[in-house]
Amino acid sequence: MRIAIAGAGISGAYLYRLLRNQGFDDVSVFEQEQQHKTNCDISPCAWGTSLGFEPLVEHAGLDPAKYTRMQFDHIMMDEMRIEAYALTFDKPLLISDLLQDAVIQRSPIDTAEYDRVIDATGVLRAYLPEIKDDLIFPCIQYCVRSSEPLDMSIKISRIGYAWIFPLSDDIYHIGAGSLVVKPYDMLKNLSWVKQGDGNKKREVLCSCASRVRLTAPLGSRPYISKNIWGTGEAIGCVAPLAGEGIIPGMRSAQILAKNWDYPLAYERAILNEFSWMEEERRVVDRLRRGERIGIRDGLILKETTKRMNMKLHLWDALKMLMRARK
Repeated sequence: MRIAIAGAGISGAYLYRLLRNQGFDDVSVFEQEQQHKTNCDISPCAWGTSLGFEPLVEHAGLDPAKYTRMQFDHIMMDEMRIEAYALTFDKPLLISDLLQDAVIQRSPIDTAEYDRVIDATGVLRAYLPEIKDDLIFPCIQYCVRSSEPLDMSIKISRIGYAWIFPLSDDIYHIGAGSLVVKPYDMLKNLSWVKQGDGNKKREVLCSCASRVRLTAPLGSRPYISKNIWGTGEAIGCVAPLAGEGIIPGMRSAQILAKNWDYPLAYERAILNEFSWMEEERRVVDRLRRGERIGIRDGLILKETTKRMNMKLHLWDALKMLMRARK
């Protein structure tokens, strides 16, 4: 069986390794010319994740300790210290190891030459049909060296958020995304990447802009069109409220490998696995429309943070959503 994987990001690379481990030996990987325009050659270059990452890496036959940069027992959310489990990892190294022995070719793919083509092109969704009412979240991110220690932090604002993810004792990813304001303006107002202030100087090492699909799987169908099957962000496997796509992307590839010969079972498994994303999408839509925030919305955010082992109180979740709505 001739297989082509379009996209060498985390979902495509993970699926490649799973298929190779299952005995498929004719698997080609194609990179999108327009997809990776960052110094680390991945887009988006998010390196933060949470519970579930380690067993997924182990399932591919790799040691997660090799890729873990830093681990955290708390996150600062809107200046509140909240117990959590989070980590940052070396995403380029993990992708490189997942793609070990793969020859990366350049797109486009002649889909007629393959028995199956996997669309793992993320927000581009280069081979599957266009999504109606697609919801795309623009982001900007900086890699920063700081002499001032910084916590893992998230700041909620205007149907979006800003973040600080420590990668080492002095290197950080600092970024922001929003559906209604320019992400750069969010960071400027927070002064998170402002340079100066003597010993607190923050040196910008590189920067990149990207987009994230917040449509959720239900609104991202079809997942299969002729001999093309989608996975990861291409079929909406990104948490609409949290923006987390690492674990959902890897998990979707795992589901695809498990249901390789069963297209209907694959679609049902994706919808079942990520049914919680539909609740998150409804909250995002309510925020976009400026509607009143209720207890149910707060419970959905509380459940979202629970997936990262965060102990967020309902009242705090409601306050965060009310700030996001403004």
